[in-house]
Amino acid sequence: MNTSFRHSRDKLLAGFLDFLWFQWASVGVAGHGAPGAGRMIDPEALLLATSRVARHDPRLLDGVLDWLNVNGSRINLQRLQRLQEMWPLGDMRVIGAVASIVSRQSVMRKWAPLSSPAAGAIPQPFFIGAGGEALPLFSEPDPHFLRHGLVRDPVEMPGTSKSPDPYRVSNLIFILRALFGVNARAEIVAWLLTHESGHPARIARDTGYFSKSIQHTLNEMEDSGHIRSRREGREKVFSIRSDDWKFLITWQRPAAFPFWTEWMPLFSGIAAFIDGLDDPQLDTAPEPVRAILLRESLSDAMASLYQTDFAGSLTAREEQTGTLLIEAVLADAEMLSHHLTWMADHAPSSGEGSSGD
Repeated sequence: MNTSFRHSRDKLLAGFLDFLWFQWASVGVAGHGAPGAGRMIDPEALLLATSRVARHDPRLLDGVLDWLNVNGSRINLQRLQRLQEMWPLGDMRVIGAVASIVSRQSVMRKWAPLSSPAAGAIPQPFFIGAGGEALPLFSEPDPHFLRHGLVRDPVEMPGTSKSPDPYRVSNLIFILRALFGVNARAEIVAWLLTHESGHPARIARDTGYFSKSIQHTLNEMEDSGHIRSRREGREKVFSIRSDDWKFLITWQRPAAFPFWTEWMPLFSGIAAFIDGLDDPQLDTAPEPVRAILLRESLSDAMASLYQTDFAGSLTAREEQTGTLLIEAVLADAEMLSHHLTWMADHAPSSGEGSSGD
């Protein structure tokens, strides 16, 4: 069977990096253009995903650092850590180095607790080229990254980043954080505006907070008269009249609130898929061995992807073996690459994601 797992991995990685660029450009990083309208960006999920794969794109990481140097106060660090506990997506060495740089500003001191390096970090090259080789250094290593065991040239921040555009539909969470603060209330309103109703446990799971905290906050917000509840058995179900919140729609198209996308399982699944295809034995081992390697290396990736709205498009199944499994994995890699490109250029279809309209 003539296959190239390396080619599939490289194509998926390139598509993933492009998509991350599109989302960062939407929130203010100088770069490629903005993504297709309709999906709300999750800045914490975006930062964790970027920390995982940015070693393949130095310009992306330094652009993100430039943006955080201006907009780091807009990131919910409590939520970022909670999401990382739920979905171990990010590279916390990179997050630590980023925190060390951003927290130099007095207004960004909240980042300081994340900047402590792990004990016994052994320095290793950070940026790698297309062939997997370490990129050469041209000067002394950046001290902030070196403290976290990552060897790279000094960070270069171009100073071209902007604040999130409040007239872009994908930036709804930043609008809400400007109104309510960088806290759970912003995520709660965003979730309720993009769903018909929900239990506190569901809202907590989707937003990355503890259930009791969301329950308590919802009860407080209900006293405002703008959050409603009803009883379903012993459970309280909360909702919001999205028409009452149309004043938040500052964008022209679409004339509606964005779709809520579960970015953490999607980003986690894609990142794990890329890692799973990175085994050089996949292009040289006998077919039965390749199938076994794929099953072992992609189990976490498939478990994450089957929790997304796009699970129905996946073809790989746990019961598959041999050629059937290999073909299914390659087909899924191609589908994910295509899907990332499609999401960057198109608004969500009516059957994708969640919306309150």
